[in-house]
Amino acid sequence: MKQLSSLVFLFLLIGCNSEADITDNLTAPETFAFQILDKTTGENVFTSKKYDPQKIIVKNLDSNDVVKHQFISDNNLDIIVLENVGRDSENINYSINIDDKSLFELHVDAILVKKDLDFEYQNVEINNVVFKRDQTSGVYNILASLD
Repeated sequence: MKQLSSLVFLFLLIGCNSEADITDNLTAPETFAFQILDKTTGENVFTSKKYDPQKIIVKNLDSNDVVKHQFISDNNLDIIVLENVGRDSENINYSINIDDKSLFELHVDAILVKKDLDFEYQNVEINNVVFKRDQTSGVYNILASLD
């Protein structure tokens, strides 16, 4: 029994990493959600079928890479969601497009605050469009011109 206890203790000692990165315990950063509304009528352009959600492309303006996104259509919510924006301290420069047409650009200075185990966003900018953030849901309502 004493050998078993020693063996278990040895495995626990080996398995513990006293120099673990504090960022391993962080929760995910804020999710950015966008509802695209017709500037004239105020209706969601995906719900009204004016735009096809399959044609949404999010591009990184710095690298020209396509950025992973989600489109949530449950209960006619019809929003574009970008998760883990700024998982590390970084500058985000994205263009949200339908096919080749840019709807708007998202620019975020994301700073990882290790002391408080939290994320901080500075200078969140949405360019080339009028928008309003819903303070209750956190969704950005983008007023798109459909010309």
